[in-house]
Amino acid sequence: MSDRSALIQSDYADGILSIRTNRPDKKNALTSDMYAQLADLFDHRATQEDVHAVIFSGAKDFSAGNDLEDFLARPPSTGSGEKAPVWEFMRALSNCPVPVIAAVDGFAVGIGTTLLLHCDFVYSTPNTVFMMPFINLAAVPEFGSSMLLPMRCGYVKAAEMLLLGDRFDSTTALQYNLINQICSSDNLMPCAMTTAAKLAGKSRDALVQSKALMRRDLEPLAERISIESEEFAKRVASPEAKAAISAILNP
Repeated sequence: MSDRSALIQSDYADGILSIRTNRPDKKNALTSDMYAQLADLFDHRATQEDVHAVIFSGAKDFSAGNDLEDFLARPPSTGSGEKAPVWEFMRALSNCPVPVIAAVDGFAVGIGTTLLLHCDFVYSTPNTVFMMPFINLAAVPEFGSSMLLPMRCGYVKAAEMLLLGDRFDSTTALQYNLINQICSSDNLMPCAMTTAAKLAGKSRDALVQSKALMRRDLEPLAERISIESEEFAKRVASPEAKAAISAILNP
């Protein structure tokens, strides 16, 4: 059980790791220290064999993005040998081997929206406000969103979000393929937990390999088929697959 006063909380039960931001007075704006804690959880806890799925959530607000005072005091840099905590978090989340489920309510601003492109399932409420305001700060897109967003929803829709930097709601997010489903506020976490429980009942190795295949860079179709065939042959020869097939044949 995690410290309930901590800015980043985590709990584990039945194959599911739950990670929550806990800074409600600042609408869960993220500081360097919070990024470091998140990176550590995704690097060292989410990768353990007992974890089949991760639920990532906030409280009333998912995240209002970077804490601007902290950001100005400790701006991320690529020039030093040590990478900034925000970069470490981005790397750790994007490399998470098991499915990540985001439960989003309230403000999802800046990285609070762009990190969703690295999650596998996203549920939000009608109250959610999405925004990628980088252009309004004379900045540029982050976290691979300049590539992932056009791939996800098409160039012209990505241009609306990244070049105008306006707010948009859950209905728009659903139309643009940024989320899976709109849930009531009361049903948000149960909805995320239902999906997590389904994933927890699957073979972890099969989940990890399936996610890795889906997230590979584009390659010729014949090459992808060959790679899938190799992994498929390994999996069907595993004790888990043999037991699952036997259960179907001998109910």
